[in-house]
Amino acid sequence: MGQEKELTISLIIPVYNVSPYIERCLKSVIEQTYDRFECILVDDASPDDSIAKCERMIADYQGPIQFHLLHHQHNRGLSAARNTGTDAAKGDYILYVDSDDTISNDCVEKLMAPVLADRSIEVVYGASMTITAKGKKFVPKIYQREKAEFKTQREVRDFYLDRQRPFIHAAWNKLTSRDFIRRHGLRFMEGLLWEDALWTFFEMKHLSHLVFVPDVTYIYYQRPDSITFGTDAASIFFHKNIIADTISRNFTPGDEAKEADKYLLDFCYYYIRQPKSPELRDTARRFGKALPWHQYTKKRLLLMAANLLPRNGIGIRIFNHLKKRLGK
Repeated sequence: MGQEKELTISLIIPVYNVSPYIERCLKSVIEQTYDRFECILVDDASPDDSIAKCERMIADYQGPIQFHLLHHQHNRGLSAARNTGTDAAKGDYILYVDSDDTISNDCVEKLMAPVLADRSIEVVYGASMTITAKGKKFVPKIYQREKAEFKTQREVRDFYLDRQRPFIHAAWNKLTSRDFIRRHGLRFMEGLLWEDALWTFFEMKHLSHLVFVPDVTYIYYQRPDSITFGTDAASIFFHKNIIADTISRNFTPGDEAKEADKYLLDFCYYYIRQPKSPELRDTARRFGKALPWHQYTKKRLLLMAANLLPRNGIGIRIFNHLKKRLGK
């Protein structure tokens, strides 16, 4: 028998206006204990010296990692940069890394270990550590467990839709099969903030073999100057509405109620704060239609409250009180 093909990885890093952080990120890539992979840096028309720093570090690097630098002619956003990197990737598995974050020095090695033993695995999640703007470090509760594996689509979906278990909707820190991404047409919606939520929603429609490793492989840095932290309320509502609308139009047959239940509370918090446009009311109706009254009475009451209560602080306080009384 011939020798089995060695698995390869494409690590994708969008780069835009991250001069204070990009060297830290690239240093964590260069220091990997498993270094047989390609690293695709996508210049999203960055206006600062981020790319110049990348070029200097790549020129000084003498190891086996294959670096590729791609360029956008104009700024198109994080989603477009990830899509560009995905289209150019040659690896069997893809790992997304944000340029203001870092990965542990054994990140690739730890995430690769399960797929080297079983190539049917489509996604491997690592644990992440969050470092706040004040330097506080914490690991989300989702990762405070032993290694977990889900081997069927039903097992994956039951885990994903279980509201008693926290779930990270980030695209980073997932080693994802490139064949899986292409087979199911997974793309990041361009121009959207919190694009990872939609990407994960569609990913979880098809995923049938998922592994969690309990080791911290990704360090996420909260920045007060990041796009999401600096976004005004109107823009937040705009992007959140797109996410809720898209999800409500694409509920999975057979799991409509569970998906609506999973995303409803987040939708309600933004729904109550906005003028009730016809489009927003249509989104609310789709959520309601997916939730049978006899099974989801409390959730339907919350949705009704979000629709009827005033948009001011009093309405929000009443909504929070109702949520607490209903036990949700």
